[in-house]
Amino acid sequence: MSETFLVADRVFDGHDVHTELAVGVEDERISRIVSAVDLPSDAMTVRLAGTTLSPGLIDAHLHLAPWMGYGLIAAGVTTVRDTGNDVDSMIPLLDALPDGPRPTVYWCGPLMESTRVNWPSVAKAHASPAEIRATVDQLADRGLRAVKLYANATPELMAAASDQAHRRGMRVLGHLGATNLDDAVAAGVDELQHLAGCLATDLGEPTWEGAAHRVAAAPVDHCLTLVIWHALAHLGEPRAERDAAMAWVPEHTRAAWSSAHHAWQPAADRVRRVRELVERMAAIPVLREAGRRLLIGSDSPFPGLIPGFSLHDEAGLLVECGFSALDAMRGLTSGNADCIGASDAGRIVEGATADLVAFRGDPTNRIADISAVDAVWRAGERVNLADLAETAAEVFSRGPTSPMDQLGCQHYVPATAAG
Repeated sequence: MSETFLVADRVFDGHDVHTELAVGVEDERISRIVSAVDLPSDAMTVRLAGTTLSPGLIDAHLHLAPWMGYGLIAAGVTTVRDTGNDVDSMIPLLDALPDGPRPTVYWCGPLMESTRVNWPSVAKAHASPAEIRATVDQLADRGLRAVKLYANATPELMAAASDQAHRRGMRVLGHLGATNLDDAVAAGVDELQHLAGCLATDLGEPTWEGAAHRVAAAPVDHCLTLVIWHALAHLGEPRAERDAAMAWVPEHTRAAWSSAHHAWQPAADRVRRVRELVERMAAIPVLREAGRRLLIGSDSPFPGLIPGFSLHDEAGLLVECGFSALDAMRGLTSGNADCIGASDAGRIVEGATADLVAFRGDPTNRIADISAVDAVWRAGERVNLADLAETAAEVFSRGPTSPMDQLGCQHYVPATAAG
């Protein structure tokens, strides 16, 4: 493919915003970045008036199903980290999809649990430290860069898995539950998910401020996913039915969301979830002040979380918590890339993969503009969004196929709760 220069009103390179730049794209890569004023008169140029050109967005926490890739790309999400899945089942399902753009995936493998397992279709049980060490080795041998320890993993299992993962140069993600904050840190977990286990009631603190400062003092990163708590509290709202982004969710998934046990929860449970969301949001400035590294993810496709577009909602919630729009965009690009080891993503620099998004307006100044996706390039190829929608509709008609879709069939009730 001949070199083509993209010229937008602004270029956000993953850290700073520039004007009067042209981004050259050739084959799958960013070939060079030059002054738009100095472009040769015969250069192949695409003018993107009224837009901000950005690296593709990165979702640091989701659980992939084959149908999700279309909405992700439409939302400008070109790289994802899958934080718990049956990879052996997923790879053939993804390979069977029609040709077309899809995000780059960084897999963490199955949710690693004790013999008590919440989500069997995407998890693996372990009866001993030796068993969980063996699983870590198997994942490392496959080239995975991170592992995910889930809610029923005991302190002993977390410590063994973390030690083995670090021996193999892997990052360790943890979801608190059977293991508390102090024991997870002692076990060597690198990154906690959802601020689960970090509220005042979890930590035995009398106030949210005390809990926030205690969490902030722990030397561990956090992937926040505020949007999951918001979605579960508000599932079934009229607003969701009006959301045009629902077009990127197949009917079988919408039906699963409507039948999820969260959709019929008592009002007291909804109010509790809102209260806990506010506590999490209030803690974020404390975490930032302490210098804790915060990743941005969505936890889609759990109920109400539209792939890609729920990541936009997460960015909006973070701005409500005190992030600037620029901070949020940095987190969604270079910040997430650094944390998940995606060295070829998250920045507009010479030689990087040309995963790019043009947003109408300026999401680095007004975060709402993050949903105004004007154009997407995946590995140097501009995505035809109309064709993408047609392909998505055909794939959606195949019905549920994946391990994550099985959770919808369970009405998102953990196996441990279902008996």
